[in-house]
Amino acid sequence: MVQHPLILISSGRIMGNLSMSRQQSELYGACLDAAGAAGALYTRGSVALLAERCDGLLLSGGGDVHPALFGQKRESDQLSIDPVRDAEEQSLFEAFFSRGKPILGVCRGIQVVNVFLGGTLKQHIDGHAAGCHPVACSAPLAALVGAAPTVNSYHHQAVERVAPPLAVAARAPDGTIEALRHPSAPLLGVQWHPERMVPPLCSDVGTENHLPLFEWLVRRC
Repeated sequence: MVQHPLILISSGRIMGNLSMSRQQSELYGACLDAAGAAGALYTRGSVALLAERCDGLLLSGGGDVHPALFGQKRESDQLSIDPVRDAEEQSLFEAFFSRGKPILGVCRGIQVVNVFLGGTLKQHIDGHAAGCHPVACSAPLAALVGAAPTVNSYHHQAVERVAPPLAVAARAPDGTIEALRHPSAPLLGVQWHPERMVPPLCSDVGTENHLPLFEWLVRRC
């Protein structure tokens, strides 16, 4: 029997009538399935146990990172913050990273990776909350998605000071950092939403296909 990797997907929290509920796009699971893996949504539990049993971690998109985590006071009234999610994802990141397991960060995911490793964020930037734009990618990311793909854009925070272990892998025309990679560990983050760029599942940007980003994660499990 073929063993498919099991990837843990981080989740957002929403208040339900009877209890806190979890929320995340099902496109993440669909893309992992297309890449040859299975996705499991994080809904609390032992982080150590999950990091032992799961083969990789997908830090998904969502709200904003609390500025206190990167040594700043709150300067923008446009932040959507959940300190509980921040703490959960920090624990998940540390557990998977310390075990050398592969991690893919998407949108919020690239931001938390940078912060957890000692970098900072711009609390608010204009011009990236909706629409599409090109990015210039360097190796090895360019081998996955091309040297100059057009990507979607759904964020208003962005990487500012890059954490010392990480290297910039892509920038937007205005200089905004759009991807980070670790030079030796299996760790990659992108500011766009590749799960919305995998036809026929979802096609935000013409014929762009960013399934190779999920395949990158799966191959390293």
